[in-house]
Amino acid sequence: MAPEESEQIALAGTVIFQNISSMIFGIGLFGFYILAFIISMYIMILCIYWQYSITLTPTYLKPHCRQKENNRRAHKSMIALLLTGFAMTVLVTCAEIASNLLLVKFGFVVALPGGLMAQELASSLKIVVTNILANWSGSFMLLIADTAIVWRAWALWAGNRLITWTLLIILLADIGVNIADAIVDTKVDINLGNISTNTASATLDSLTPALNLSVNIVATLLIARRAWTYHQSTRAIVRNKKTQVQAILLLMVESGAILGMIQLSSTIVQVVDTRHPVLVSPLEDAKYFFGRFYIYSAVLNPIALVILVQTGTTYEQSFHLEDVPSLEIDSGPNFS
Repeated sequence: MAPEESEQIALAGTVIFQNISSMIFGIGLFGFYILAFIISMYIMILCIYWQYSITLTPTYLKPHCRQKENNRRAHKSMIALLLTGFAMTVLVTCAEIASNLLLVKFGFVVALPGGLMAQELASSLKIVVTNILANWSGSFMLLIADTAIVWRAWALWAGNRLITWTLLIILLADIGVNIADAIVDTKVDINLGNISTNTASATLDSLTPALNLSVNIVATLLIARRAWTYHQSTRAIVRNKKTQVQAILLLMVESGAILGMIQLSSTIVQVVDTRHPVLVSPLEDAKYFFGRFYIYSAVLNPIALVILVQTGTTYEQSFHLEDVPSLEIDSGPNFS
C-alpha cells in the first residue's frame, strides 16, 4: 500500500470517528429530549382537556391549570410549537444517523474501481439529501427556540408597540438569516464544496449563531426588566415572599441566561474555527459537540420552561396576582 493511500485511509477513519462520536453525543441528548417532551405534552394536554376533572388531573397540576382556563388558545399554540420542534428534532437525529451509515457503507464497504478516492466521492454524493435535511431541520429547531423566547417577551410587553415592533423586526431578521444560511448550506452540499459557496456558508455560519444570541439577549433583558418592575411594585406588600408571577418571570430569565451562555460558547467556537479551519483538530471536535449541544438545548428550552412552570410549587404560595388585580404588571408607556 502506497503512503498516500495510508494517509487517505487514516484521514477518512479519523473523520468517521469524529462523526460517530458527535452522533453518539447527539443521540444521548435526543433521549433526554424525548423524555422531557413526553412529560411536557402530558402536562399541557391535561391542562387543556382535564382541568375540570378531579380524578384524572393530578393534584399538583390542578391549581395551575385552573388559572389557565382562559388561555386554551395559547396552550394549543404552545403544543403546536412543541410538536413542530419534536418533528424537526426527530428529522435531524435520523438524518445524522443515516448520513453516518451511508458514509461507512459507500466509503469503506462498497469497493469501487477508482479506489478510496472514488469511494469517498460516492459516499459524499449519497449523503447530500440527508445533509440538506439535517441543515434545514436544525435551522427550524433554532427558529422555534427563538420564536418561543420572543413570544414570552411579546406577551409581557404586549401594550408597548415600540417594543413589540422591535421584537418582530429582530425575529424576522433572525428568520431571514437562518433561511439564507440553510439555502447556502444546501448549495454547498449540492456543489460538493464549491469555493464561492463555501465562503458564503462560512460567513453565514458565523452570523447565524450571533443573531440567535442577539435575539435571546434582547428578549431576556426585556423579561428581566419586566420582572424587576413587578418586584419593585409588589415588594412593600409581599415583603420577603416570592409570588407566583415573580417565580415564573425568574424562570424565564434564568432559562434565557443559560441558553445564552450555551449560544455564546457555540458562537465563539464557530468563529474561531471559521478563521482557522482545520479538518481534523480538537477545535473541529469542539465545534461539532458545541453545535449539537446548542441545537438540542435550544429545542429543550421551551419544553423545560413548560415543565418547571406547570409542576413547580410556586402556585402554593399564599399571594397570587389574580387575588390583587390592582397589581397587574404595568405595560409601560404605549408608543402607539
